[in-house]
Amino acid sequence: MFPASKKQISTIAVALIFSFYTTVTTAAPAAPAVRAPGTSAGTVPRQTSAQSTTTTPQSVTEPVQASQPVTEKTESAPMTPAPVETMQPVAVSPATTGNAPAAIKPVTTTRPKETETVKPVSTKKQNTPVVPGHPFRIQNREENYNSLLSKTATRKLDAALADMIGGYGEKVPGLAVIVYRNGKEVYRNMMGNRFLSPRNKNWNLPLTSESRFRVASISKIFTAAGYMKLVEEGKINLDEDVSRYLGFTLRNPSYPNRVITSRMLLSHTSSIRDYPTPYVPFKSNVKSFFTSADCWTRGKAPGSYFSYCNLNFVLLATIMEKVSGQRFDKYMTKNVLKPLDIKGSFNLRDFSSSDLQKMGTLYRKTKGESGRYYAQIDDRPIDLPSASLLSSYRPGTNAGIFSPQGGLRISPEELAHMLQMLMNQGNYRGREVLKPATVQLMEKQVWKYDPLTPNGDIENSCIESYGLPLEYFSGNGSTRPAPNRPDFDMVGHLGEAYGFIGGLMWQPGTKNGFIFLQNGFATDYKHNKGRYSRNYRWEENFMKTIIENVFPE
Repeated sequence: MFPASKKQISTIAVALIFSFYTTVTTAAPAAPAVRAPGTSAGTVPRQTSAQSTTTTPQSVTEPVQASQPVTEKTESAPMTPAPVETMQPVAVSPATTGNAPAAIKPVTTTRPKETETVKPVSTKKQNTPVVPGHPFRIQNREENYNSLLSKTATRKLDAALADMIGGYGEKVPGLAVIVYRNGKEVYRNMMGNRFLSPRNKNWNLPLTSESRFRVASISKIFTAAGYMKLVEEGKINLDEDVSRYLGFTLRNPSYPNRVITSRMLLSHTSSIRDYPTPYVPFKSNVKSFFTSADCWTRGKAPGSYFSYCNLNFVLLATIMEKVSGQRFDKYMTKNVLKPLDIKGSFNLRDFSSSDLQKMGTLYRKTKGESGRYYAQIDDRPIDLPSASLLSSYRPGTNAGIFSPQGGLRISPEELAHMLQMLMNQGNYRGREVLKPATVQLMEKQVWKYDPLTPNGDIENSCIESYGLPLEYFSGNGSTRPAPNRPDFDMVGHLGEAYGFIGGLMWQPGTKNGFIFLQNGFATDYKHNKGRYSRNYRWEENFMKTIIENVFPE
């Protein structure tokens, strides 16, 4: 055998590297390990005056232990960021063939190359080139990127979303968008990373349509859907005293003669507040908590004042258990999630090892923009709730252990199933999940902010109108989805927790709507107040660019 020259050696090395990368693009990453519950961190503010999360807790934060119920928008607990834990080397996915994660360093956005209109999800795989913001080729597969929009609209929407990916300012580590027009999916885009390794970029994992995230307050839509099924069955009356279902008398001590109803709990007008905690501790139960804790809004009678409160949904879920005789997570899987072809869950123990592999991590930069993203929840290895706690739990005592207010883990694709059902007045692919009258009732405004009274805590919640339990976004209101579009009203729900920002929204009376989510952010809430509304800039960025390009005037 003749000795090879340096040039030949280089050529052979390049060929071997190319062969390796070609091989790993078809390999799936190994399932992440799991560990017993431990302390992690995260915050859930939802107010315009939020303080910096790097120094002080927000006025509203979530309990941070993965096995504890997780809540949002109106909580208060200190936040101690936990560092991202490095995954063990695994057989890597197409993620490993991409560039360094966009979330670690700023992305320089260039104008995407104009391509032909792509085919719908069910058709042949497209062959479009990778566009800015798509660091991995896997994210150009048809299940992760498709557009039926015009070339111009597609190009603008692609570029605007690509510009959101990064590690500074308003940038985010990963995002997902799915849009419907006249009941037909016309656009979807998954960008960035669902998992970031702080030590080896080759272990980063891409965000895809199957990546499941803990979706914060969007979970409330699902919990309400389950509750409304019991209303449909005549097992719950929305205007009945909930004491009848709970088995103990629930009263605001200042108004002992005013009953509290399911309608009040669903619309956050019950006079309950997230204090002293936004959840009922595991070692307690709802009866002892609500008969002893000072969790009541003072000077505000039940039914007269809006105050966003996660404890309302702890009560609703507990009532569901009392009435159905089933544990909350099991009831939801059987009656809401499974009929919608959703394999997500309120219980992490429902997921197989391959499901856990697809789980997305939520991130925040807690040491400044120049630092790295730190995992806040669902880091690798995944924390699972206590098996002994679940096995000993008695339904109807404290369903808050399943985080009915914000603990649903679900993928962008699965979120879109709920959106389709709601836009179709309760029907999903020929199956009636809810009755049309029920969806219409959920859409109806129960409370609207009156600045002359005032009759609600709009400064802390940034919500100006609410239903059962849907937010109403008036096109000419303070939470308008887009600037200069007074004609564009929407209904749905936002979610904010641990760095997650997301929304499920549609135009009432139409089949136009969208879902969006991001799995973290580089700068905190106080630096991202809305430019034209009470919504955060991240929410404005998604809503404005979608509406302007998919639903122009």
